[in-house]
Amino acid sequence: MIDGEKVRERISTFLHLSPGRAVDGAALTDLVTESFVLVQLVIDLQEDFGIRLDGEDLRDVRTVGDLIAIVVSRGSPQS
Repeated sequence: MIDGEKVRERISTFLHLSPGRAVDGAALTDLVTESFVLVQLVIDLQEDFGIRLDGEDLRDVRTVGDLIAIVVSRGSPQS
């Protein structure tokens, strides 16, 4: 099982965010200026948490909370 707070910490570290900026409602596009960085973030999360995400998984991801939820769901036994 993947801990959502560990995912949040990884996102904050990767994006060099100050504490408290990676809140659930924060839009990823407000935190990152280049889409390439978002792609790199997803790759980093996949490697760190041993999961695989595809375009369909990420289609509706808009916020930090959305991204955390999909990472956590992919790490659960039923996924």
